[in-house]
Amino acid sequence: MALKHSAPPDHAPRDGNASHYQRIVDGVLADSRHLMERVAEATRMSLQLRQDQARTPGEHQGMLEAQQQLMRLTSVMGERYPGALRKALEQQTTAPGEEKPSRSLFTIHFDQLELMDESQITESVERARARQVLASAVEGPLADLDALVCAAQGLPRVQPEHNPLRPEVFLQALQAVVSQMQATAQVRNDWMAHMAKALGTELKGLYLAQIDLLKQGGVRPVGYAMRQADGEYVYVAPSNGETSPGFGAETDMLVPAGSGDPLLTLDRLRRLLLGEFSEQPAPQQSPAAAPDNEPFAERFAREFDSPVQLPQIDPPATDFAMTVPAAFEALQEMNQVGQMMERLGSQRVQPGDGPGQRRAAGLGDALGMEVVALMVDNIARDSRLLWPVQQFVRALEPALMQLAVADPRFFSNKEHPARRLLQDITDHSMAFNGAEAPGFKRFMRSLMDIAGPLASATIEGADDFEQVRQQLHAQWADGEQVREQERLRAIEALEHAEQRHLLAARLSGEIRLLPQIDSIPGEIAHFLLGPWAQVMAQARLTDRTGSADPGRYQELVGALVWSAQPELTRTNTGELARLIPQLLSRLREGLALIDYPADRTEAVFEQLMQLHQQAFQGGPKPAGQPAPTLLTQEDEEPWLAPSEAQDSGFMDDLQPSQPGALEPPPAPTPVDGPTRPALAVGSWVNLLVAGQWERTQLSWVGSQGTFFLFTNASGRTQSMTLRLLDRCIQQGSLQVLSQQPVVDVALDAVAQAAMRNSVESRL
Repeated sequence: MALKHSAPPDHAPRDGNASHYQRIVDGVLADSRHLMERVAEATRMSLQLRQDQARTPGEHQGMLEAQQQLMRLTSVMGERYPGALRKALEQQTTAPGEEKPSRSLFTIHFDQLELMDESQITESVERARARQVLASAVEGPLADLDALVCAAQGLPRVQPEHNPLRPEVFLQALQAVVSQMQATAQVRNDWMAHMAKALGTELKGLYLAQIDLLKQGGVRPVGYAMRQADGEYVYVAPSNGETSPGFGAETDMLVPAGSGDPLLTLDRLRRLLLGEFSEQPAPQQSPAAAPDNEPFAERFAREFDSPVQLPQIDPPATDFAMTVPAAFEALQEMNQVGQMMERLGSQRVQPGDGPGQRRAAGLGDALGMEVVALMVDNIARDSRLLWPVQQFVRALEPALMQLAVADPRFFSNKEHPARRLLQDITDHSMAFNGAEAPGFKRFMRSLMDIAGPLASATIEGADDFEQVRQQLHAQWADGEQVREQERLRAIEALEHAEQRHLLAARLSGEIRLLPQIDSIPGEIAHFLLGPWAQVMAQARLTDRTGSADPGRYQELVGALVWSAQPELTRTNTGELARLIPQLLSRLREGLALIDYPADRTEAVFEQLMQLHQQAFQGGPKPAGQPAPTLLTQEDEEPWLAPSEAQDSGFMDDLQPSQPGALEPPPAPTPVDGPTRPALAVGSWVNLLVAGQWERTQLSWVGSQGTFFLFTNASGRTQSMTLRLLDRCIQQGSLQVLSQQPVVDVALDAVAQAAMRNSVESRL
């Protein structure tokens, strides 16, 4: 009953460990029916205990019904679980280069909530609750199993997502089987609340057993997990003694207790997006208050009032720590920091009145302000943004608070002017990888002069933000115009090269079918299939006469093939003598049409001359390889004329780093592994250009995926082929930042917080 993966893992297991890896997967599948039956029996006993402790007749009857239905369907679930688990395991594996699924059954996205009904919300919360219970039960053993399974797969370091035996895989299969059972939704929810705990107990034992098997088989971990103060894990290389410096397999991790009934839950967030809230009384505490219940006005004044002292928010400790002092030094040189802080603090308001202090009149207002506070905090912590930009977004919080009360559509409408303004600001700022980057000072000045007044304004609605947005775009227009001109010039060059490449490939295929192509030396055949096919394609693309063979370059193919066969030409040397001057002249004329470098065809002309001399003088045929039937991958790479390469900033090879060259900047959200991510136009990347890291944006992709064009903030373009793009990613000279927009990431984090509150409030 071995699992046959539909696609190989990104890294095939090393030969010595492959059998251990496959044996584990096979064994888990073989025992999966019994695992399901044991989970069902443990669930039945747990339901019985709940029934015995029931305080109301309704609860007693509910637990009784859940037990009866479970006993009736246990055998069916046992039969179906192996197939569901096999399917879940196969879904975890993707072919090399294929993008892994980005959305999980166990996550929720902000913009999905409006499309969900109440039952789907309940199902999502129950699924998340089950996952949390399960994760708590297996946390320690799972971390050690990750290190061993990754070693068995041949991975150089621990990558937990490559462990096929992750608990969510088992849970996904369990939930798939339970959803198929003919039982009420309430009964299925009653089952899952207890099944998750039972499955956790089973998996903990399973993981400990697999850890022992792998160690006995000689597998050594590639790293060990260490739990951080924030609850996250990092993996470190094993010590010489190959013992874990962190927790061991027996370590139990406790899930923090819930914090009562929080204001923001998933159901309330959905209702907020749908506009279902009437004027309900707001909760006692202000959602916008600091953790110590400090009024928002005082918090705002404390953080932004002083024109001398900067806001007391700790900058990130890693990604941009070195750029923070430089950022504010640059801004201070413009005499803008004090001005902005003075502007933000000059119209200081008293608690309870004035801009930004409109009191929440109902639950909807309170929720809206809570969402704004969380969203702003998430944006201000996004490591893709430089610290001055993070701080500027924090300064806009009062305006967004007012907007949340005045126009709740801000949350449900992705095209709302305020959301678009935030996205424009954050997306535009990602063009700069440091405060000293060209154009960053000008960008910050535009923010402070145009958008800064929003921080102390009385917000009436969306129009306030739309006006600012239009003014910002007008301010950026001059720079964008230059950038767009450079981009369009590069695109024009690349589009022409791509069209020529496609046409040349078709013409090359026609040449390959010529009956005598295999009778000429390989160098001559390569010339015809490569550069000369490009010449014919260029002539056709630029022809305006409608000729079937403009320039008569295709006609020259037959003459060249004949002249490269001494056994044929020696019988008609007179014809060869008349052909040679015209042939060589036309060949050079055609190559000049695409500005093809003479040094790359020098060997071809030299061999052709030898073939002609051999026809006149006799003697052995010049050495040469037989004509190829297929071009190599390098031969099939698109050709760009020097002018096209210059117009598009074409990179025809990786530039080797010199000793002491800059280390790659830490990518805030790097794409893990050597496989190519699904790059989309608009994605920001760090690209190594001439030994220096440059922040640039994917601004165009050829219609055939042949060329990729990147444009930086100043309009400088860099282009490359798909082959070079893959090499850059594999060698680490191109780092892709997270493709999801900053505002979307922040709002998704709000949805996750609402989910977490929903789960913990009922644990």
